[in-house]
Amino acid sequence: MLRRTRPARAVVAAGLALVVAGGLAGCGSDDGKDAGDKASPSPSESSTGPASYLPVPEGVTLTEPGTALALGEEGVIAFERRQDEIGVLSVVVERIERTSFQESFPGWNVDDTTAARTPYFVRLKVTNAGDTDLGGLRLDNVLWADDGNNLEAPNYYTAAQLPACNGAALPTPFATAATAELCQVYFIAPAHSFESVSFPPYGGLDAVTWSGPISKVTKPAKPGKGGKGGKKGGAKPSGSATPSGSASPSGSATPSSSATGSPSAS
Repeated sequence: MLRRTRPARAVVAAGLALVVAGGLAGCGSDDGKDAGDKASPSPSESSTGPASYLPVPEGVTLTEPGTALALGEEGVIAFERRQDEIGVLSVVVERIERTSFQESFPGWNVDDTTAARTPYFVRLKVTNAGDTDLGGLRLDNVLWADDGNNLEAPNYYTAAQLPACNGAALPTPFATAATAELCQVYFIAPAHSFESVSFPPYGGLDAVTWSGPISKVTKPAKPGKGGKGGKKGGAKPSGSATPSGSASPSGSATPSSSATGSPSAS
């Protein structure tokens, strides 16, 4: 499993891909790979507040690095989506849910390495607080799970694969003031716990974090229920889960024979 270091902490590329017959396995998009990895422009004079680690539009105040937020509190963060392309998001982490593979991944074949981990779902609301259209963006390399020792990247699955918490990309377009509710999937290593959602700002500054009570998982509505003649859609997930050697937060996966396409962010 590849790593890149941050001050006093290792950042782990999650890379735990689950292969499913009813759709493609979770995989990270290219969006976000450059967030924090490339040299960025110096802070703009238009930035306001003390946390101007990246240039942001006039009137936008970034949450100061090192701020510890509770669930339900807003944090405003800036990151480099691509070189010279700055994204700014208002983020509210609403719930952190602990679940299990038995409860939320029924029918999936999970290898021993992945089964030893604990899955968590993070439900959040994001608003575009900048000028850059963030349509198609997934929050790889933006929002991480902090287990006290490592930063774990999210894993993404479609609604057909994982109705309880599908990690859809931001809708396209996603212009200024657009809002979306998202769910992120994190797998926490054995003997560790989910301490906080973490955003490490550019330049090695202290992270902005969100933490609070861990909730029980919210169960999704059953497909086809309530409509006359409704059918339960989708094939039962099957396949294997394997650690990936990919450098991206959510590793690559091999499409199953029934898969028809690959989810991607533009």
